[in-house]
Amino acid sequence: MTISPTRFTAVALLLLALACQSIRLPFSHKLPTIGTITGEGLLTCFAPGTAVDGKPVWCEASAVWYDGNKLFFANDKDMPAGQSSVFTKSLVSLADSTRLPDYLPQATFSNGTKYEDFAQTPDGKFVLLSTAFDRVKPGGSWDNYNTILFWRKGDEQHPHVLTLGDSARTSVSLRQPLAAALADSDYPGSLPYFKIEGLAATENKLLFGVREAGKAYDNFRHVDKIVAVSYSVANDRIRLSNDWKVVADFKPETADQKLPRPLGLSSLEYDPARQCFWLLTSLESKGQVDAYLWVISKNDLFADKPFHLIRNANGDPLHVNHKAEDLTFIDKDRLLLIHDDDRFPTLVGRRVRQANQAAYTIVTVK
Repeated sequence: MTISPTRFTAVALLLLALACQSIRLPFSHKLPTIGTITGEGLLTCFAPGTAVDGKPVWCEASAVWYDGNKLFFANDKDMPAGQSSVFTKSLVSLADSTRLPDYLPQATFSNGTKYEDFAQTPDGKFVLLSTAFDRVKPGGSWDNYNTILFWRKGDEQHPHVLTLGDSARTSVSLRQPLAAALADSDYPGSLPYFKIEGLAATENKLLFGVREAGKAYDNFRHVDKIVAVSYSVANDRIRLSNDWKVVADFKPETADQKLPRPLGLSSLEYDPARQCFWLLTSLESKGQVDAYLWVISKNDLFADKPFHLIRNANGDPLHVNHKAEDLTFIDKDRLLLIHDDDRFPTLVGRRVRQANQAAYTIVTVK
């Protein structure tokens, strides 16, 4: 029997369609929904008894990033001369209290104050580190609270400052477009106060996670907003566009009525393997600290759809009794969460956290 070319084409297209329906690219639709705490410990940030101006320094670790070889951390407190708020430690020595970290003493790192989040571009070429942007004062004495650093992966010895120009030593120039993007009916034109605790990078967007918004540092509300701006890379420099806008305004309490309030955004990370974003929300109220983990597809985030709450095997919200501040993947399915418990003597097992330590948690997701 002879099959006409037209009929042969139709049959071939039908078989191709059926084959495409049976093929599922990894992570194209299904995102993790279950998380299990599979490890925890205490990170030694500096020697016991470390002090500045006679006052003990607490390790309030607020940012973490794993480069596949070593872990980078940032403490949101200033350190004594010769040390640094940014430091590294190998994964295998993470819990070893006898081995101090390696500090990054470059002046550019020391010029930034109150670091909050690391990010990496999906191509693995650049690393970024942001401060909180929560303080500003006429005259520029607080400009160092407004800084984003970036460097070529593997070349952390030569960090650059992300600005709207080329010569500034801080990123305070980014305040104006951020404040304009966050303007609302209460503060049309420009939001007076905000706090950045999340930073993420897609192939062409930088995203800023906002935890606090309002009139001033002592008059604000907790929020979970995300501001995005396009970027490009030229001559080893990251350049920002002028299309700043709020792309997500999430309300965590709508996911589960049992969740405590208020939950503010404390970390935002992009997962290029799964084409999704991970979010941490945390609570710090009357001596109580707590945190929850969320996930959302890339398309859903930019459509301002709700994040999905990660739950334990029993269906309850997964949470940690710490103020989780940042997360990083140490392999495909394991996240390391670093905690900034301020000066609370929180527990890890039966061990009480000391001033020179920060608690961490490992969560396995599926």
